[in-house]
Amino acid sequence: MDFEYVSLDKTGKEIKGILSANSIQEAKAKLKETGLIIVKVEPKKEGIFTSTQKISDDELYTISKEMSVLLNSGIVIDRALKMVIDSIEQEKLKLFLDNILKDVKGGKSLSSAFEEKKMFDSLVITMLKVGETTGNLKDAFDNIAQYTDFRIKFRNEIRNAMAYPMFLVFASFVTLVAIFKLIIPRFFSIFGSNPKHLPFISRILYEFSKSLNIKTELIFTGLLIGIYMLSKYFQLNLYRRFANYFIYAPILGNLIIQIELSKFSYAMYAMLKNGVEFIKALDLATNVIKNDFIKEDFKKTSPKIREGKSIGDAFEELRFVPPIFKGMVKVGEESGNMKDMFYELYSLFDEKLKNTIKRVLSLIEPIIITVMGLIVGTIVVSLMLTVMNVSNIKL
Repeated sequence: MDFEYVSLDKTGKEIKGILSANSIQEAKAKLKETGLIIVKVEPKKEGIFTSTQKISDDELYTISKEMSVLLNSGIVIDRALKMVIDSIEQEKLKLFLDNILKDVKGGKSLSSAFEEKKMFDSLVITMLKVGETTGNLKDAFDNIAQYTDFRIKFRNEIRNAMAYPMFLVFASFVTLVAIFKLIIPRFFSIFGSNPKHLPFISRILYEFSKSLNIKTELIFTGLLIGIYMLSKYFQLNLYRRFANYFIYAPILGNLIIQIELSKFSYAMYAMLKNGVEFIKALDLATNVIKNDFIKEDFKKTSPKIREGKSIGDAFEELRFVPPIFKGMVKVGEESGNMKDMFYELYSLFDEKLKNTIKRVLSLIEPIIITVMGLIVGTIVVSLMLTVMNVSNIKL
């Protein structure tokens, strides 16, 4: 059972978090053992805006990398966990690892202790289970660190690539709002409140600027909040459902496929390197795919392989996968070296992804500038026409 708590550390800083325990008394006891001053402990409430607490990729990388180094040095698991706890400054993470350490000392396996916290995806838990089975937890933590590092770098690359286009979009939006809220209303106010004698294009701009009032803005904001609340209430991710269809877009669809295949290939490589059997690795790696159409396509391959179909033939029936992917999987199956083949596929699609992003960005930037130029040019022409026809306008 999960409990929400509010506590104070030694410096008086307030700390909030979620703690797993069998009872509220056990939850309080765990908090007291960490040296925190308890302010409030109560069962976790499930509401519209409740979200599952997760360990971030950066935190997971720190934990797994340190555990790999310590275990590789010959330090036993409980001592290694204690050393990692002592090296961490975040109180929430300290408390989380401290609970895991108590579970391990109480006789639970490390993978079970991690799994019960419900803060990791199944791929991480499986790596730990395989590491325990083979008696090689240091390699399991090292593989988790490598996979998490890949996810962090992948996310940062996408974020960095989109930084400039997003800045252009934001700057364009602010500029247009300023023009329609400040410049256009003041300019046309010179010619009175009756726009009938203005040129046609000027009347359109004038009426549009008038519609951007507080009432309209409040309605628009309320509409967005309402959509968000409904999506949370009905557990629907509207953006993701809509984004699934981007796969059919000419350029964007190719970009999405490369992103998903790059993530899938690296997950398969990490699983097979860690000793996970192919079918289990396939099921786990499929879960890292975000696009529902591609994910459903990959989910069909596992039952076909279990029925006796070869891996190459099962992958041949995938709809959204390019021929080179299918061909390299067949080569990997024939050579018996699927692990290295998936790493080659990851490298291939990662490089393709970077090149595609560069091409897409090279198109996005001039498109944004061109659209902004047309809009501003239209506004300037409208103002010039208004000035040129001032003699026909009744003030």
